[in-house]
Amino acid sequence: MPDKYENMLFNNETSYRTDYRVCEIGPTIKTVYKEKPNCLRIRPPPLKDIHTLTEWKKSHIPIDLFLRPKEIVRTNPHHIQQSFEKPIDLDLELAKKTRPRLVMTPAISMDDISSPKKRKVLVNDVYSTTAHRAMREGIPPVSSESKVSAPLSDTPAPANPITFQKLQPPYVSPEWRMESASWDGRQLRAHCEPDKEFYLTRTPKCAACDVTAALEMQKKMKKK
Repeated sequence: MPDKYENMLFNNETSYRTDYRVCEIGPTIKTVYKEKPNCLRIRPPPLKDIHTLTEWKKSHIPIDLFLRPKEIVRTNPHHIQQSFEKPIDLDLELAKKTRPRLVMTPAISMDDISSPKKRKVLVNDVYSTTAHRAMREGIPPVSSESKVSAPLSDTPAPANPITFQKLQPPYVSPEWRMESASWDGRQLRAHCEPDKEFYLTRTPKCAACDVTAALEMQKKMKKK
């Protein structure tokens, strides 16, 4: 008998641990983190304001948002016009010497004139229309120094910030300040809890309350 108890205690021969075991106890399975695969989908369009059609909750809305091209010339106000300079034609002299000659009144070839000054006089006096010649004679000559022309700036005009003056309180005369101070000194600033007893102890301030108080007083007098 002692051997049986010793086997049950020290050799794991108890009925609970050996006879009624449903399944083998295996090692504990540890949880391993597995990264989820990325879901490839079309990016939704960004939210826009229904009034300005700009990015929703954008930090800065440009002041020139509603600027549009002019009605006639259709120029873009974002693209500033640059000053135009006529480039120098380097092949003009070669073209004058090699191109076919065309002789017109007064029977001289324009390409054979070597002096540019004489060629300019001939063009202005002969090959100009009557209207252009009359316009040139009617307008007085203007020197290059006194010529007035509007410059084309590369950058927009500098900003003109608006500055606000510091808000100053209105001036109150000393007499008015003394009256307001005396009125403020007469005000009660004691602590008061407006409960039921507070309102019942106060005297009525309206005509209906006075009538009700008089009727209640008459009832009390009749009972006596």
